[in-house]
Amino acid sequence: MFRISTIAALAASCSVAAAAPDVICGSLTDVNFYGTIGGISAYSVGTTACNAGDVNLDWYDGQPNHPVIQVSIFRLLDGRMEQLGVSFVKHSFASLQGNVCGFGCQGGGTFNELGPGCSDPYGAGLNGSQGDLGPRSEVNAWNGEFVYPYTSINQSGNAIYKRIQVQRSDMQSEGALYFVEGQYVIKDEFGFFQDDGVTPTSYNNVSYKRLNVLSSGSASTTGGTQREKSALIAWQEHGLGVNTPDPSVTVVPIAVPNEGKLEVASKATDLGDGTWRYDYAVHNQNSHMSVGSFTVPHSGTASDFYFNDIDYHDSVDANIEGTDWVPVESGNEIKWETDAFASNVNANAIRWGTTYNFSFVSDAPPVEGDVTLGMWRDPNISVTATVTVPSSNVCAPDITGDGELNFFDISAFLTAFNNGDMIADFTGDGELNFFDISEFLAQFSAGCP
Repeated sequence: MFRISTIAALAASCSVAAAAPDVICGSLTDVNFYGTIGGISAYSVGTTACNAGDVNLDWYDGQPNHPVIQVSIFRLLDGRMEQLGVSFVKHSFASLQGNVCGFGCQGGGTFNELGPGCSDPYGAGLNGSQGDLGPRSEVNAWNGEFVYPYTSINQSGNAIYKRIQVQRSDMQSEGALYFVEGQYVIKDEFGFFQDDGVTPTSYNNVSYKRLNVLSSGSASTTGGTQREKSALIAWQEHGLGVNTPDPSVTVVPIAVPNEGKLEVASKATDLGDGTWRYDYAVHNQNSHMSVGSFTVPHSGTASDFYFNDIDYHDSVDANIEGTDWVPVESGNEIKWETDAFASNVNANAIRWGTTYNFSFVSDAPPVEGDVTLGMWRDPNISVTATVTVPSSNVCAPDITGDGELNFFDISAFLTAFNNGDMIADFTGDGELNFFDISEFLAQFSAGCP
């Protein structure tokens, strides 16, 4: 079942006008492909900002009071949504006064201020202009502040320098769906809230759109821009194919106390042999605290661990380490974490605008439960999300998963056995025969702990 919280429900409406400045990514437009160097391809994508608020948004060039724009590329493949690559941020320099979002541009805007209801376009050429691209690590996405002049200002390099960098091989995956995600970060929004008086206006600054990728490497956007939705929502909405939702994908937004927004997505896949693959994605939209650990409750047998992060590149961003998070199993949980902020300021935390993946195979069937995210810059703070997790106290003959052994479990076992469902493979030999029936009855008679 899809789950959407109050935060997500409020952010889903692009027509709500808050009594405050409120920038959203109104559209993702054209795509530039810059070629491939050393197996890495580079792209830029056009974006259009829209002011969903009712006061002007500051858009001043040459000072630290303008939006920055980040665009990332994602791939949906084999039931898993992964972020493939990131760019530096585009530092904007002027605003026009269009009406792309259909809010009704109210006027009053200037070259330095985006008016209420108005839109401002930046094509792929501008968003890929290397001199205007600055490091992501110099941006606090929660309060919108950044170093200015930023490191590498007015600097250019080879074709892939500072642009969205993706492994060429990752852009040629058969059967994959690709998406771009655009995000605006602006100081002018800090301290303002949507109409509910609780949700920051900065919580709705990200949008996604499908991406077509050709064998040559060139790409183009397709379909409509899904405003105020991260790429994790695309996992829900296209998980079983284009425009075919996957009801097994859960996406839960998290408000970090007095700070930014995170999302956790989960999916459990029945592998048909008495095991399930658990996939998780953690998206940090704009938390400066960042995420330093991820913990899943687990008391069964786990294997086939998987982790995916992104590669930072160029200038000072290249100092961020790419060390993979290693899973550590204990009696009742699996935990991944990076180095503590106090000991390593360049550790591979889940920083703003990035999504990391965690996965494993377990013999425990899925239930709802809480995963825990530890904040990196403040280890005293942790947050939880209720998603799909492996059940505790695994009891194999409890086929119905209701915590009781009764006739319904026998009926469910016989149905699975007759249908060739490998959940009935109680011997674990990959075959269904008399020995599975015998083993089921033996475990059923022994009862559950």
